[in-house]
Amino acid sequence: MTKEHFEPPLASLSFSHVYYNPDDPVSLLCAWLALLPQALGVSYATLVIAQREIEVLLMFAGQLSCEALNWALKRYFKQGRPKQMYGNGYGMPSSHAQFMAFFAVYFSLWIHRRSKGFSPVVRWALSGGILAVSATVALSRIYLSYHTAGQVACGYFVGALFAVVWFLATAWMRVTDLGGKGGMFDWITGGRRLWELVMWIGGLGYVKDLCTEVDIVRWEWEVWRRGSLGVTEGAKILQEEKKRI
Repeated sequence: MTKEHFEPPLASLSFSHVYYNPDDPVSLLCAWLALLPQALGVSYATLVIAQREIEVLLMFAGQLSCEALNWALKRYFKQGRPKQMYGNGYGMPSSHAQFMAFFAVYFSLWIHRRSKGFSPVVRWALSGGILAVSATVALSRIYLSYHTAGQVACGYFVGALFAVVWFLATAWMRVTDLGGKGGMFDWITGGRRLWELVMWIGGLGYVKDLCTEVDIVRWEWEVWRRGSLGVTEGAKILQEEKKRI
């Protein structure tokens, strides 16, 4: 007598699984928009590895911290999703709305307050476009019935607020005199200022702090255009770019 072989039921990878109405073009567009946070996550990782910019690392760290906060808030509120939604998990606050709000608000603050590599027109165009896209992604979660309007509004508010707090924290890190003055934190910082410690640690992985000073794309192109350059010539181009900005 042969034993029957039972296969376990298949499961869906909810990380990238999106329900939508195949007869509704808007629903299909919303389904694609739902994958934007995953695409941004890949972009973060690519930039961190390829560019080694401290600003990208700080923004990525803030993004991950914001996601951790969303995880905690969902388990605190324990509010379900709309009844017409087949998905599992809690719905308050919307993680998509919170993710996109953090990204859009932090990037807008960075490009207006910290970056020197863009003209005013480009800054407003980029920040306005990204804010519009983030709002569209948030609204798409309501359209697809993954979240209520309240859950999306809460997620967007939390993400935007966390972005402001994180931006202020990173700005404080750059200017604070904490450490390096013989205070109680010297044993932590090794006698360095906090930002010097951050860059010293980052230097172990060849992390640089350049995108706040120049347009990196233009600067790298100038280095390439002028051919094989030594350290002195490369520094000269960097100074020229700073004067141009």
